[in-house]
Amino acid sequence: MEPDRWQRQYRETVDELEKRERHWRDTEELLRRIASRLCIAARGQHETLDASLTQVLGALRRPAEPGPLETLLGQLTQAVTVLDQKDAPPATTAVVPARSAVAATQSAPVPALPAVTTPAAVMPPPSPALTQMLQRLLDRLSALPGAGDRARELLGKLGDPQPTHESLASVAIQVADLADAQAQTLHREKAEADRLLRMFNERLEDIVEHLRGDTEERASALAEGHAFGQQLLSETEALYANTRDAADLASLQSQVYRRLTAIDQRVRDYRVREEARVQTHRERNEALRSRIEELENQTQTLMHSVRKLERKASRDGLTGVPNRAAYDERVAAELLAWKRDQRPRSIAAFDVDHFKHINDQYGHTAGDKVLQVLAKQLGRRLRDNDFLARYGGEEFVMLLDDVTPSRALAVTDKLRQTVEKLGFHFRQMPVSITVSCGVTGFRDNDTPQSLFERADQALYQAKNSGRNRCCISP
Repeated sequence: MEPDRWQRQYRETVDELEKRERHWRDTEELLRRIASRLCIAARGQHETLDASLTQVLGALRRPAEPGPLETLLGQLTQAVTVLDQKDAPPATTAVVPARSAVAATQSAPVPALPAVTTPAAVMPPPSPALTQMLQRLLDRLSALPGAGDRARELLGKLGDPQPTHESLASVAIQVADLADAQAQTLHREKAEADRLLRMFNERLEDIVEHLRGDTEERASALAEGHAFGQQLLSETEALYANTRDAADLASLQSQVYRRLTAIDQRVRDYRVREEARVQTHRERNEALRSRIEELENQTQTLMHSVRKLERKASRDGLTGVPNRAAYDERVAAELLAWKRDQRPRSIAAFDVDHFKHINDQYGHTAGDKVLQVLAKQLGRRLRDNDFLARYGGEEFVMLLDDVTPSRALAVTDKLRQTVEKLGFHFRQMPVSITVSCGVTGFRDNDTPQSLFERADQALYQAKNSGRNRCCISP
């Protein structure tokens, strides 16, 4: 049963990796389409820029390769620089219907676009929705191990209050590459999981085959021992008959000698066969012991890999606390437990006040430090049965076991006061940190969604009441 349990857990892990891999493939494709449309929107500014954008569009339709994309990024940067030169030729802007732009991102070579001479100043600025979409994607990427630093660096590039089409296109391409790298990592982890599982199954098959062979050998030895006993019995009976019927001493001696010689030979032959069988059995047992030791080592590796993948799947890469997926699983279990025992339970939603201002004034690195410090402070106050997770962005959620909503309000308010008194500094500059909190308790007919929505409404009540306070849902 134990191997079956590990195989089942490992298959579930592999399925999760495949799901995440599909997710990032879809994300990469979406980012490529965004970058393609940004390139199309930016055409018509300058001949050199148009040529670079055409090359970028072609590259976006092929699998991402860092080298060529870096070269294209350099060429694109040089082309954009031409637009800033005073002696640049008059710019043109393309007139392309929206449906043509969409089709261009899904077809092969980009046809020459009709253009009319127009001052470059009439080029509309990028839509804020594009920036917001890229920011949301980078927020999700920043929570993943191995992608956080690069994602936060790209978030910083999106902080320009007046972004250009070219800058957004450049960031979109880099986000697509980051998503592709994450998908490749997941693919490698899945391949390693498959390899270990195959090795695990092969070793188990070896052990099963050995046990089957050992059973057959024991049955054969038992049958041969029985036959040997019958032979000895026959020889003994024949010796007894000869002794009884012998007419003289010389004949008796001859008959006894002949029968005893035959018995001795049969005993010797049986002993040789048994010694060979014992030696074979000893060698097979030694081979089995080696296989079992190897299997134990591989099982340890397998367990380590499973735990590593489970930690990756359930832990927030930035703060180290459980992530949204882990929270979803835990709150569902808590709701089931509450319906059984009706013991009071509460949920608290925390949100960092003015977090965007912290990012804008001190940078995303400071914002990351704030989240890490907050997670550490909240985690210190947890009891064994409590649970803390990063719900998303600057929001955390806490499940308090055997605590009424009124008691939870008092607990979270103490946490709020502790955070307010932290005295956080970033690069020797004081940074004020406060949090707002919404609290509610488990109720009849609650679902995970209704439970969190009620806590979130209380949180927004705290925000609207001036922040740095805790409110309870009525």
